[in-house]
Amino acid sequence: MFNLHEQLLKLQEGELEIHNDFTFEGIDSTAAKRTINGLTDKLVVNGENINDAPTFDTLMCFARDLASIDPKLVARGLDMLVAGFESEIKQVSVAMNTAGHDPTRYAEALDRYAFLFQWTIERGESAASKSHSSAAAASAAQTKSRKRRANTAASIIVAAGGGGSTIAEIVGGWKSKLLDLYVLVQQTLEMPLGRIWNSVPERDTFIGVFTRLAHKIMENPAYTKDSDFQTVMFRTLCLWFENYNGLYGLVTMITQNLQHYEHQSESMAGLVQLAYERYDGTQLSDEVLRAIAGKAFSSAQHDKTGPKSTARFLVKFAQLAPKALLRQMGLLIKHLDSEAHIMRSAMVDVIGHLVLHLASQEEQTDMIKNQINEYFDIIEQRFQDAHFLVRAKVMQVCQFVCSGPAKFPKRRPKLVTLIIGRLEDKASNVRRHAIRALTMLLETHPFSLDGAELGMDKLETRLEGITAELAQMAKGAEAAHAKTVEEVDEEDASMVSSVGAEAAVTEAAKQLVLDEQEAKDDADDAATEIADSVKAAGGDSQAPDFASAGLSPEMAAKAMSLQFQQRYYRDALYFVYQLQEAQRPLLQLLGSTNKSEVMEAMDFFVAAVRFRVDGAQEGIRRMSHLIWTPPTTTTAAASSAAAASGAAGDGALEEARGVRTKLLDSYMQLYLTPNERLSAAENTSRITRNLISLTFGATLAELTSLEELVRILMSEGLIGESVVNKLRSVYGYTKQPLPPAQRRGAIIILGMLAQANRAIVTDDIDLYLRIGLGKYGHEDLAVAKYTCMILQCLGAGKRKNIVGARDASEEEIRRLPMNNPIFEGLRRILEEPRRDPEWFPAAEQALNTIFALGDKPEALALRVVKDMARLVQDLVVSSVVDDDSRMDVDDDDNNGAADPGHSEPAPAVVERRPVDPWGLTRLVFVVGHIAIKEIVLLESIEAELKRRKSDDEPKRKRRAAPKANGGDDDDDDELNQIAGTTEDEIGDIISAIRERELLAGDRSVLALFGPLLVHVCQNLGTFGDRLLTVHATAALAKFMCVSSAFCEKQLPLLLALLQRAKSPVIRANIAIAVGDITVCFSNLMGENVQYLYEPLHDGDVNVKKTTLMVLTHLILNGMVKVKGQLGEMAKCLEDKDPSVADMARLFFTELATKDNAVYNNLPDIISSLSVGAGAVNETSFARIMKFLFDFIKDKERQLENVVDKLCQRFRNTTDPRQCRDIAYCLALLPYKSDRSIRRLVDALPGYQQKLAEDAVYKYFVDIVAKMRTQSAQKHEAAVVVDDFEAKLREARAKAIGEDNAEEAAAAASAANGGDNENEDDAQMDADEDEDL
Repeated sequence: MFNLHEQLLKLQEGELEIHNDFTFEGIDSTAAKRTINGLTDKLVVNGENINDAPTFDTLMCFARDLASIDPKLVARGLDMLVAGFESEIKQVSVAMNTAGHDPTRYAEALDRYAFLFQWTIERGESAASKSHSSAAAASAAQTKSRKRRANTAASIIVAAGGGGSTIAEIVGGWKSKLLDLYVLVQQTLEMPLGRIWNSVPERDTFIGVFTRLAHKIMENPAYTKDSDFQTVMFRTLCLWFENYNGLYGLVTMITQNLQHYEHQSESMAGLVQLAYERYDGTQLSDEVLRAIAGKAFSSAQHDKTGPKSTARFLVKFAQLAPKALLRQMGLLIKHLDSEAHIMRSAMVDVIGHLVLHLASQEEQTDMIKNQINEYFDIIEQRFQDAHFLVRAKVMQVCQFVCSGPAKFPKRRPKLVTLIIGRLEDKASNVRRHAIRALTMLLETHPFSLDGAELGMDKLETRLEGITAELAQMAKGAEAAHAKTVEEVDEEDASMVSSVGAEAAVTEAAKQLVLDEQEAKDDADDAATEIADSVKAAGGDSQAPDFASAGLSPEMAAKAMSLQFQQRYYRDALYFVYQLQEAQRPLLQLLGSTNKSEVMEAMDFFVAAVRFRVDGAQEGIRRMSHLIWTPPTTTTAAASSAAAASGAAGDGALEEARGVRTKLLDSYMQLYLTPNERLSAAENTSRITRNLISLTFGATLAELTSLEELVRILMSEGLIGESVVNKLRSVYGYTKQPLPPAQRRGAIIILGMLAQANRAIVTDDIDLYLRIGLGKYGHEDLAVAKYTCMILQCLGAGKRKNIVGARDASEEEIRRLPMNNPIFEGLRRILEEPRRDPEWFPAAEQALNTIFALGDKPEALALRVVKDMARLVQDLVVSSVVDDDSRMDVDDDDNNGAADPGHSEPAPAVVERRPVDPWGLTRLVFVVGHIAIKEIVLLESIEAELKRRKSDDEPKRKRRAAPKANGGDDDDDDELNQIAGTTEDEIGDIISAIRERELLAGDRSVLALFGPLLVHVCQNLGTFGDRLLTVHATAALAKFMCVSSAFCEKQLPLLLALLQRAKSPVIRANIAIAVGDITVCFSNLMGENVQYLYEPLHDGDVNVKKTTLMVLTHLILNGMVKVKGQLGEMAKCLEDKDPSVADMARLFFTELATKDNAVYNNLPDIISSLSVGAGAVNETSFARIMKFLFDFIKDKERQLENVVDKLCQRFRNTTDPRQCRDIAYCLALLPYKSDRSIRRLVDALPGYQQKLAEDAVYKYFVDIVAKMRTQSAQKHEAAVVVDDFEAKLREARAKAIGEDNAEEAAAAASAANGGDNENEDDAQMDADEDEDL
């Protein structure tokens, strides 16, 4: 008699005996095939033939030798067993349904089949699962025996071990036969198996074989990916649970899977859901959830699979069967306080799904509402969780909860406030999800009236109108009742009720000044100010009870409707105020270094613009600067990987696409996407209107970024020709008066488009001459300015990415003859007599256009100068030298102060009568700009000559060959005669022209105006016109960039103005000019380099920012050698203005990448900040040093040298403040190597006397603690640290005069106690750094 339990034990212990032993190993495939075919014939005919001893023994040999059998025969053998088992099941079913048959006679055959399935399937799956780990060894073994390569299942498994992990991948049909098997098992479990086996243990042993096999099979992730396969397994287990008391066995299986197999977490949730919904598995779900609730999870590194798998199970089960999970939520809620953040995160996710489930119930009872409120309270509490992943999960929960059908209007305000607070979270992951949650709340907002738009003006207007109407109705009701009361007899029995009605109306009118907002009870203190703003906008009114005010039913219904509308508009306004509060941090996040944050912020502003949120346009304008972000190069493989990354893949895919692409898509979505409901012409007008609106109120920086953005869109063909034509028609519209902003916007956008396609200019030049340089340009000089800019594209062949332009190295300078109508129009703009500040930028662009397009631009420019000089009729240039000349700086207080910069008096300009300031201002502006354009023209000529010489070099070499053979070449290169034979000679000639001809010589017109500019700048106080003084100083600076001789002579004047001019505009302009002079004539500024740094401490923020930008450019580009002045730049790190401090941080961050620049200048920076009158306070010194030392912490060699240099400073100072600063700097170093420690120990004699200072000693105690942490794993280093600590204590005792060793030790112990406080401070600083 076959005993299944005993045989399974023998199989497990390896004691199984086969009486009729037969081996498949070593026989040829034909014999093996013949054997299996014979067994198949027996079993298919009658499944009970398995009871035949030789047959069963052969089948056991088949299972034992499975690895040696051909995979095709393995598949056939498994098919044979399944077919035999099916035949046996059919016989059992017939026996049970037929009277007089004894089903127990089939028990032995079923046990034998179960035993063979156990052995065969387990053997095959085990071999496959071990194949991956043994692939290398098996491959080596196969290499040694290449001559004998048997085509066996084992060899194929080994060969596929690098990639396959299931036998189904090797043995064809294996998975399908397992499916067939478990379909048969399901049929078996549906039978009353108690009639087959006489005892329950025998029955359970049979069932246990298949449940264990199911567990074994599902351990492999490859099977769980197949939904059909998984469903069959789950149904089998559910039948076991339902019919044969498999509850606790299934609970144990599920909990073990969650503990050890992460891939089974979601599939186990599906199993429990299936049992709960179809097999009355309430008890199963309760037991599993109770088991999970009873577990305690830790955050230890080794305990990751358990909490992670359990968390995924709970989240999935909450999605599949929230009702079942809700039953045990009281027990599970304790995991919100779990040490493992994964469990806390999962519970937040679970609560979110439960809220959605409860909100979807048709009948919203008070109990359900209370549950929802309790869960929202928990979600709000988790905003303050200590772990950033939990806070990020809260943001995600808010997204899907508020995007569902239920809007939760009473809970939304508090959620929005909390989410806005997380926009400044220290974790970028939290900030990113907070932005996404806020965007989702905006896109799903419940205020759908008025087209779902959230414009504040419209909402406030509607609220005021409704409030006024309600107040009017309340007054009417009060008046009507007052009249009724007068008509009622005082003794009438109904008087009481009438008086009661009147009292109700009166009370309702009084209550009109109160606010009814229920949501404010849940809002926190941060939202109170916003709520007060809403109250002010809508009036302090609480809804009166009109139903009891004696109104007619129709009027009462209308009043009730108005009350609801009033509440609606109040809530909408409150939401808009919240969104405006969120825009400030979101604007900052647009500049984040984290791409995902930037793109999420872009999505928010795009959505805000679509809903007409006030202030959102500022974000769109700020977004345009992101066009300068380097484009992201993404391979197809990377994009595919990002797209396949699941739920988080959306963000990964967006980041792979890049910020720049996202920006272009955003602008396309907002401004260039056609509306399907409009015609083609209407869409063209709409797109044109959108583009023009982008220019309204834009700054120069925004227009520059917008130009690059529009150029890219045009070059990619995303802006059609119809839009260009419409822009031209708007620009050239003359039938009726056109708002100036529209014509300006049209020409600005046309100029941007022309950067990508020059044909936009060349195809219709007459239009620009007629409008921009004609009547309309003179009426609106801004139009003239932008027209000049677009005309410059005619000679812009060197610009990159312009359609039709050749390579920059091959592009010749395009020049037009001076009789071209363009230049006459430009001349009229320059001579425009109207007093308009817009003339200066228009004149600047007109001159730029003349020098960019004209073949002889200087002729026209000088003609304009002469005409302007004639207009200043009262100006007479005198050569009289005034010995008493003085320089006035913006006021008369300095008239008595002699000019320190002049060693000899300069020629003065004597005024016979008062000069018109406007005409003189125009004149100095034009001559100054002409001087700069002359330099640019000479540089372009120099580049052109060098290009031609480079192109002619091969020709000269060919001509030189016959000449070397005695030939005579009369055709000398004319270029050689004019410009010399080398590029250096060309440069020398151009430099000579700049030095000797532009500002000197009898033929130089500009030379006549040099004394004029000097005189004006020397007497700024005399010339009271502020515009004149600003342009005069700027023109003087431009003249100084032309000639080194003129610059050297007037440099003292310019530097004195930099120091003493009262106008911040003048000081800022001179700071820029000094930077330009440094580039042009670096030798002149060598001795005066300190003047470059003085404006860093100017009282005006703009002057400081300008100076910092100039110095950043000069230093980072190597135009100025830093000689100890970086300390002045470092002081800007502590500037009160955040923009200045941010620029300084950016400067040092970039400087740190330049060949150890921070390390090389660190000693000078320390001296500048710690010593002298310019020293900063110790708190600022500590923050600056902490920032700078971060740039050298990873370079060990530099750290060692810094230790030596700092210790040397101890020897050279006795100032306690310096000693504290040096000790603090030493404490900032990480001391990662033994060499750094030894250098500090060796230098002890140099600073042991300084240890008497308590602060110095505490810093060294901190250093010892840091050393001990770093050297914990090294015994030798630990010994050195202990010795150093002992020496420190001894030196401290000597320094403070303590001869008693015990007292010295007590003092050291006290210092160690204080060290704990220092460590806390250091930790706090570290936390602050992390926040930053």
